[in-house]
Formats: sequence, C-alpha cells, structure tokens
Amino acid sequence: MTTFALLTMPLESELAWAEHDARLQIIHSYVTAQTEREATAARWEAVAYDRANPTASSLVAELDAHDYQPAAA
Repeated sequence: MTTFALLTMPLESELAWAEHDARLQIIHSYVTAQTEREATAARWEAVAYDRANPTASSLVAELDAHDYQPAAA
C-alpha cells in the first residue's frame, strides 16, 4: 500500500514572522557593515527583496533612513 505524506502550508503568522526576520537580517547586515562593499551587498539584497515582495513596504527606503557609517572595527 502506498502512503503519501501530507504537505502542510505554514501559517500566515509564520510567514509574516519569516518576512519580518528576513527584513531585520538585511537591515542588520547594512547597519553593521564594516566596509562600503558590505553595505552595498546588503543594499542589493534589499533591492532583491523589494522586487520579490512588491506589496511590502520598501526595504530600500528603510535603509535610506539609516546613514551608512562603517561600524567600528
């Protein structure tokens, strides 16, 4: 007899939390960047995030609210 595993969809609250966590990780990468190159990489991640999530508020705009200053080494 063949058995099938049921696929379960994550709850809407789990999806929202995952999205929130992803945004925080990108912001953290940008704010704690040690070099301009790291800050630019985080910014490109934000651009990719915004393109993948057009209905969400702009993450690039949120990064623009932060003045990039290299973190103290």
